[in-house]
Amino acid sequence: MWNGMLLENTDSATDVTIGLGRDLLAQLANIKFEGALLCVIGMLVAGFICVEGYGIYKAALSVIGFCVGFTHSHNILAGMNLNNETMLMIQAIVGLICAALAVFYVQVGVGIAVYHFVQDNLAAMLAATLAEKLSVPQFLFPVFAALVGVGAGIAIGLLAMKMTRPAIVIVTAVVGGFAAVNFFVQMVPMFPVDMHYIPGAESPVWVFAKIFLSAAGVGIQGIKEPK
Repeated sequence: MWNGMLLENTDSATDVTIGLGRDLLAQLANIKFEGALLCVIGMLVAGFICVEGYGIYKAALSVIGFCVGFTHSHNILAGMNLNNETMLMIQAIVGLICAALAVFYVQVGVGIAVYHFVQDNLAAMLAATLAEKLSVPQFLFPVFAALVGVGAGIAIGLLAMKMTRPAIVIVTAVVGGFAAVNFFVQMVPMFPVDMHYIPGAESPVWVFAKIFLSAAGVGIQGIKEPK
């Protein structure tokens, strides 16, 4: 009897573990990263990159490269009928390729970081500009934002060939500063206390905070002796 109960409990625990594993796999494959803990980790990592970017530039650019490859491959493959295992494997491979390129070719890493910055922070503004100033169909907005991101990435990447340290300092400080504030803004609704007095996500206060933190990151990195 005891053996039977033990086997039954073991089977139940195994089923729960498998179920949790599948849920985690689905979240990773479909990029559903949610929760306050993730925001805190992201904010701390982004803040560290903002102020220490040049000192850890290979690690910083590789992390950004992996994230860009991982997320953008998902966006491209989202319309295909792929299971979670296949989707995650492709995303990981593309992410690792982008991370390796960012490590071994610094200019490529800088270009990828700039492309990510444009997509993450300027795409909405570019779309609004297109809607107001030009008669561009809405379905072309993402294409235009991607082209601007690629163009900016290539331009800054080429600049990094001549001015490597300044380019790395500015890019890591700006990307890290903006990302740190973005993570904080995402975390505000998750606070367990009433935070109604904190400005909303669209407030210009956060734009100022991003610019201020980025400028502080450039200044902090700039006064440090290059290693």
